[in-house]
Amino acid sequence: MKSINIGMVGYKFMGKAHSHAYRDLPMFFPKHIRPEMKVICGRNPQSVSDAASQFGWDEYTTDWRDLINRDDIDLIDINAPSDAHKEIAIAAAKAGKHILCEKPLALTLEDARDMLQAVKEADVKHMVNFNYRFTPAVMLAKKLIDEGRLGKIHHFRAWFLQDWIIDPNFPLVWRLQKDIAGSGAHGDLGAHLIDMAHYLIGDMTEVIGMSETFIKERPLPSDMTGLSASGKENGPKG
Repeated sequence: MKSINIGMVGYKFMGKAHSHAYRDLPMFFPKHIRPEMKVICGRNPQSVSDAASQFGWDEYTTDWRDLINRDDIDLIDINAPSDAHKEIAIAAAKAGKHILCEKPLALTLEDARDMLQAVKEADVKHMVNFNYRFTPAVMLAKKLIDEGRLGKIHHFRAWFLQDWIIDPNFPLVWRLQKDIAGSGAHGDLGAHLIDMAHYLIGDMTEVIGMSETFIKERPLPSDMTGLSASGKENGPKG
């Protein structure tokens, strides 16, 4: 069986999820290419070392540039914060690596187009991780639409219900900072709905969106693991 050597940048919530998926793939798809979890990368040496041991990676590093230039790495998995996606993806493409990137792809449309141009010029495989396409209900909906059993689709309406940051005492983590996350809830959660619309019914002709920040101040974060975080209660507000 052929294998593909993975180098992954990011080791927290999505890093754990991607690691879990790589370990499960051979069980569910035994005849497909086997992912080899070679190197995991993160900024904090102790934390990424612990993640490598916990998740089952062969090695760890704190330098993504060294990672993408290794001859034994075939694919770069990017699940670092959104503001790091563009630089890593373009460098990985120039190094001839295939790329799997978490959403939202980039902070701006211009950045996303630059990334697309880079992977096209390098002729590497590339994709954004929109995992909800593969849930059984969505796959069934896709089948019914493609078979014409639902007729012509005139309207698409979707919700993404998530409340893990509704607590005003939840710290100001990077997902809530525009300079890092870019587009807030629209990019972080709404991106799934936009992709699902594309997947199920095709291209859109017009999009209208509104956004509102309901919680104006939060404690600054002191530590974050997965989707949980602690904050400095007496510190300055974000």
